[in-house]
Amino acid sequence: MNNDMENDSLLMKIEILKHNLQKISLINKIFTILIVVLFLNMNILSNISFFNFNSSNSLRLIHYLIFLIFNLFIFYLLDIRKIHVTKENIKKVDIFVSAYVTLFISIGACISFANYDIYNPLLIYTLTLFVCSSFLVLKTIQVTVPISISSSILLIGLYLQNGIDSNFKLQLIYLLSLAPITYFISRSFYYSFERSIKFQIELMKEARLSRNLTKKLREANRKLELQVSLDPLTNLYNRRGYNEYLKDLQLRVKEKPYNLSVIMVDVDCFKLYNDTYGHTQGDSVLVKIGQLLYDIADEFSCFSSRWGGEEFVLLLVNQTVETTENICSKIRKKVNKLKIDHCSSHINEFVTVSIGACTMEITNPGHITDCINEADDALYYVKHNGRNSYEHRYGVHVV
Repeated sequence: MNNDMENDSLLMKIEILKHNLQKISLINKIFTILIVVLFLNMNILSNISFFNFNSSNSLRLIHYLIFLIFNLFIFYLLDIRKIHVTKENIKKVDIFVSAYVTLFISIGACISFANYDIYNPLLIYTLTLFVCSSFLVLKTIQVTVPISISSSILLIGLYLQNGIDSNFKLQLIYLLSLAPITYFISRSFYYSFERSIKFQIELMKEARLSRNLTKKLREANRKLELQVSLDPLTNLYNRRGYNEYLKDLQLRVKEKPYNLSVIMVDVDCFKLYNDTYGHTQGDSVLVKIGQLLYDIADEFSCFSSRWGGEEFVLLLVNQTVETTENICSKIRKKVNKLKIDHCSSHINEFVTVSIGACTMEITNPGHITDCINEADDALYYVKHNGRNSYEHRYGVHVV
C-alpha cells in the first residue's frame, strides 16, 4: 500500500514538472514576442509628435535586453538542450521551475517600475503574475516566495523614484490586492490539475489491472485448452489434441506440399503385463514410456500423443527418412534400456515395443490418412512377425 502511494506521489511530481516545462517553454516564446513588440511600438510611437512620448519614458533598451537575454537562455535550456524529467533529476528540475518563476516575475517588476509612467499601472508585473499562476502548477512556496521578492523589488524601486507619494500608496494598495488574488488563482489551478492527474492515475491503474486480468484470463484459457488436449497420465497429447493437429496438417497442405512421417508405437503384451502386475504398475509403464517419447519429441521438434491404451504416435513434418529411422531405433533401444520386468511376456523378460512408421510426400489432405494407415499396417506387420522391432515404409505411392 505504501509503495503504491509513493509511486503515485512520484508520478504526480513527474507529471507536474513535465507540464511546467512545457508551459514555461510556451510562456517564454509568447513573452519574447510581446516584449519585442512593446519595445518597437513604444520607440516608434515616441517619435510621433501626436503621441508626445518622451523617449526617456519608452521601454529602455537595457530592460529589453535583460528580458530578451533571460528568455533566450530559457529557450536554450528547454528547446535546444531539452530538459527531460526523470526520477533522478526531479529535485533539480523543481529548483529550476522555482528559480524561473522568481526571476520571471522579478524582471517583470523591474520593468514595471522602471517604465511606470508609460504603462497602465504595473502592466508587465501583473501579466507575469497572472500568467505564472494560471499556466504553471506551483506549490505554495513557489508562489509566495516570488510574490514576496518581486513585490519588495517593485516597492523599493517606486520608493527610490518618487518616495512615499500618492502614487506609491495607490500601488501599495494595488499590490496588497493583487498578491492574494494571484495566490488563490494559483492554488485553485494546482488543486484542479492535481485532481485531473489523480483521475488519470486511477484510469491507468484500472487499465493496467484490466490488462493483467485479461492476460491472466487468456493464460488460464490457454492452460485449460491445453489440459483438455493432454493425456493426464503421460502428459502427451490425447486423441483430441491429435485430431486438432491433423486439422492443422490438412490446412497446411493446401498452402504447400510437405513430407510427413508417422511413427506408431505399441507396448508389447501389455494386457498380460496388467494381468500380472496390476493396472497401477501398468500405468507406471505407460508414464515411463510417455516421458521417453516426450523427450524424443522435444529433441526432434515433433508432435507426440497417446493414441489410445498402450499405443502412441509421433508425427514429423519435413524430416528425412534417415531421421525417422533414427527415431524408431532410438525409441526401441531406450525402452529396452528401461529394463522394466515383464515375466509374462513371450517376447522378452523386459517390456518391449513394436514400431510401425511411414514417410510420404503429402500433396493433398487424403494423403495424410494414407500415411497413417500405412504406418498402422507396418505396426501390424511387426506385431505379427516377432515384435520388439520396427518397420519403416517410405517411397510409398498411393493412387
